[in-house]
Amino acid sequence: MSEAAAESQKQLSFLRIVKAIGPAIVVASVVLGPGSILSNSKVGAVYGYSMIWVLALASVFMALTVFLAAIIGTSFERTPFSEIANRLGRPVSVVIGIVFFLITSCFQFTNNLAIIDVINIATESAGTGASAWWISLLAIVLVNAGLVWALYGSSTPYRFIEKMMMVMVGIMLLGFVVNLAVVQPSISKILGGLIPSLPGGEDSSDNIVMLLGMFGTTFSIAGAFYQIYGVREKNWSRDNLANGIVDAIVGIAVLGGISFMIMVTSAAVLQGAQLTSITDVAKQLEPLIGPRAKFMFCIGISAGAFSSLLVNALIGGTALSDSLGMSASVKDQPVKALTVVGLSVGMLFAIAINWLGLSSVSLIVFAQALTVIGVPLLAFAMLFLAMKLPPTKLKVPACTIATCSLIIAVLLSGRMVFSLVERFSS
Repeated sequence: MSEAAAESQKQLSFLRIVKAIGPAIVVASVVLGPGSILSNSKVGAVYGYSMIWVLALASVFMALTVFLAAIIGTSFERTPFSEIANRLGRPVSVVIGIVFFLITSCFQFTNNLAIIDVINIATESAGTGASAWWISLLAIVLVNAGLVWALYGSSTPYRFIEKMMMVMVGIMLLGFVVNLAVVQPSISKILGGLIPSLPGGEDSSDNIVMLLGMFGTTFSIAGAFYQIYGVREKNWSRDNLANGIVDAIVGIAVLGGISFMIMVTSAAVLQGAQLTSITDVAKQLEPLIGPRAKFMFCIGISAGAFSSLLVNALIGGTALSDSLGMSASVKDQPVKALTVVGLSVGMLFAIAINWLGLSSVSLIVFAQALTVIGVPLLAFAMLFLAMKLPPTKLKVPACTIATCSLIIAVLLSGRMVFSLVERFSS
């Protein structure tokens, strides 16, 4: 190969990696909402550096499952739930679609609640007093109304969402990168955290729920499943599967990288601290900007909430519409209508919780953990589709990845149920 051809090949590879950042950011925006930020922060505060290996394992499985979704999305003529309904019956399809929708609704609730919490912090700082509740109510309604406008006002929703997510997650990423450089965590402790070890300590039931929530939100089967629709929207063919490998690798860097920075920063600054509010969690940024850390953190968590708010509702609406036998395209009315339903459900629950005055951080982490219970059905759907792939050399690795995903999902779900029973019976 000539030097010119080699240089051209390098440029093409670099451009391909740049293009892969878009789909990876869309997955990141699903995973890196307020629940994930707070879960990673609390795990770092409770366990220090010792659970980094859990995050690394979850990131690897997430990348593998995203690649599996790319294989499935390029292998069938029909949509995922159309395949399931055709082979197992419409009732099975509907049940899985409803579970999918409920999982994304839990994410929606946490996103809205985090935004309300940020607004409350801002209004308290401004000294608005009794009017704070009404300000947060008006603001969250306007935010969701704006997203509905964006959904119906854009002729290419996927491209619009992808660009918006890149900006929002980019803001959050920049803040944590700079802060991590200021904190200068222990390299030896980070390397030690990559060695698997069992969690311990007091109040283990609550800690296990928190840890499972972190794993389940990093290894988001719902987010990976949506990539099936993403590759269909882009009209990928089997020739594009090499792109799926690059996307998966970039996905590891984006998803795992941001989560890693959040956990390590929290371990370095907050280990042993009790985190009951966003202001407590924000103290991890104090090494960078001092007393104004809570405002910087509010910007970061708002970026996480905004970036995942529309995408979560969209993937829930897409899956439910498809499972009911309607359209599975973000450009069509059934998906848009059910997306609006998802936005409304998350908003109304968050408004109710804010009105009751309950602890937001605990509820966000708890709701995030609850999503783990329903994911075995989604993992089963991906395994079923993998088993129905055409007999090519990709079928065996696809079925292997899907089987591992299902086993992990069942173990996570079972352990979560056990921990919740133990927690509420004590």
